[in-house]
Amino acid sequence: MDVALFDRALRKIPAIGLATLAGDRVEMAGLGTIAGTPDPGQLRWEIGSITKVFTGVLLAEMSLRGEVGLDDPIGRFVPVEVAARLPTPDLQPTLCDLATHTAGLPRLPLKWLRTMRGSADPYAALTEGDVWDALGPKTARPRRRRSRYSNYGVGLLGHLLARAAGTTYEALATDRILEPLGMTATSVDGADPVPGFRKSRPTPPWTMGALAGAGALRSTLTDLIGFAGACLDPPTGTLGEALDLARAPAYRGRLGISGMGLCWQLRPTPRGRPQGTVWHNGGTYGGASFLAVNPSLRVAVVAFGNAGPGLTSPLDGPSWKVFDGL
Repeated sequence: MDVALFDRALRKIPAIGLATLAGDRVEMAGLGTIAGTPDPGQLRWEIGSITKVFTGVLLAEMSLRGEVGLDDPIGRFVPVEVAARLPTPDLQPTLCDLATHTAGLPRLPLKWLRTMRGSADPYAALTEGDVWDALGPKTARPRRRRSRYSNYGVGLLGHLLARAAGTTYEALATDRILEPLGMTATSVDGADPVPGFRKSRPTPPWTMGALAGAGALRSTLTDLIGFAGACLDPPTGTLGEALDLARAPAYRGRLGISGMGLCWQLRPTPRGRPQGTVWHNGGTYGGASFLAVNPSLRVAVVAFGNAGPGLTSPLDGPSWKVFDGL
């Protein structure tokens, strides 16, 4: 593991945690201000939008149980008064549309952006009512399907899945994924993560309010590389099948070389590069994260940092170089 690849990233991120998995071999390192930490694998971090991967696995798992269908319209799982103002079911986005960012929903509703501006914890005040208020007669599937990244869409998906199961998102994720995989240090808005920085100033961790499924999980290198290992060697039963289903292509881009699984992003596959790499990154004001897995090559990389990524994440480039070198 060539940690020198992260030297440039450390100019912007005070602390970086890195874990790699190659076959059965796991390596971990703490860089920057956490260098020399006896067990960097136990430090907790904001994982941001990598939470979406878990929401996609929940959708896969619940579909395999017959509790929901991938092609179910969203109106099937909302309150009656909300369903009444939606388009007819055949025009509504489906659960799979939400998971592949093809529902035509904005990254965030414009009304929310106005209230979030200036807040250090912008999602904290979002309520279930806010989630429903953003749905209406114009919530229809686009005529031309294309992927348009939407925090609101996947947050809505997590909310709908929890509603279908009659529980909360955290309880659902814990019961169906985290506890079965032994991810005991991973939870929604759990114990404080490694202190984060925004523009070199301390900033609090995010709490995601009613959009927990879009980015609320906090985790450790040990837990997340363990999750990656489960993707390489899925457990028997429904959860293992769901891990495989979530990674399968559910949407292909116009060029056919990239696309989406169920919330997983599919890495483009230029000529000569083995197929099958799925990945996701994440960012909050005080955290950046990266996860990539290839079961056919039996490799995975996890990277965390404690500063927001800005427009592009300084973690992504060196993390891909580490991944390609495994």
